[in-house]
Amino acid sequence: MSQFSTRQLLRRHATPFAVTLATLTGLLLARHAVRLLPQLSARGAPAGTIVEALALAMPHTLALTIPMAVFVAVSWVFTRLGTEGVLAAARRERHGVRRLFVPVLGAAAVIAALTAVSNTQIVPRTNARLAAVLADAPRTPTDRTMTVAELREAARSARIGAGPNAAPRAAAYEVEIQKKFALAAACLVLALAGAAIPLRFRRGGAGRIIGVTAVVFTGYYAALVAGESLADRLVISPFVGMWMANALLLGGVLLLFLRPRPRAPGGAESLAMSR
Repeated sequence: MSQFSTRQLLRRHATPFAVTLATLTGLLLARHAVRLLPQLSARGAPAGTIVEALALAMPHTLALTIPMAVFVAVSWVFTRLGTEGVLAAARRERHGVRRLFVPVLGAAAVIAALTAVSNTQIVPRTNARLAAVLADAPRTPTDRTMTVAELREAARSARIGAGPNAAPRAAAYEVEIQKKFALAAACLVLALAGAAIPLRFRRGGAGRIIGVTAVVFTGYYAALVAGESLADRLVISPFVGMWMANALLLGGVLLLFLRPRPRAPGGAESLAMSR
């Protein structure tokens, strides 16, 4: 364990992260292509316009696939570390598990910060351009094409406006603001989950990774969609609605570490993050 450097650990994460990101992004872009191609072809759009539309769809696609890729990479690497005996060795060293975990969390924080910049600055502008390309004309700004500053101003204007739709409009703008940051923060929360599951449950290989990934992604995005729907209908606040998925997942991670674990035969030590 003492010979396992931070650089080696992060290099192990780079390949599964890149492969997962490319695969998931490619699959979602293919779905966009299936939806966009008939619309663009019907009006005789040239090949360059079709390529531009797919390129413009990439930033908001990456907003979803980057957190997914972080989770898969961390889960995959920590599962391999378990099968190689590195996690067992880390448990026997003072702060051994922490030394494995902190660099990964730091890398996830950097990715989260970059994702936040993309979500707040790049995604709205590319969404606006994509809407114009698809309509073949400039479009009226929507919540998906506004920067955070524009969304805040639109929410303020909606709140002071009259009419029955003033509150729902303000909520929709505020939901979009919270969503941009919540999806970026998901990189950190999913990194925690990706490390916690192999640390807590030592057995399992690729099959477990696939199964756990499907469960985590389905649960996370179901909570995200449900929170957005409830916030749009003014049942809960936009902040609660868009951060609910992160809070639920973080709560699940904490339960994994707080739940007592039976001692293994031979007096194996139970896991604690402080080790």
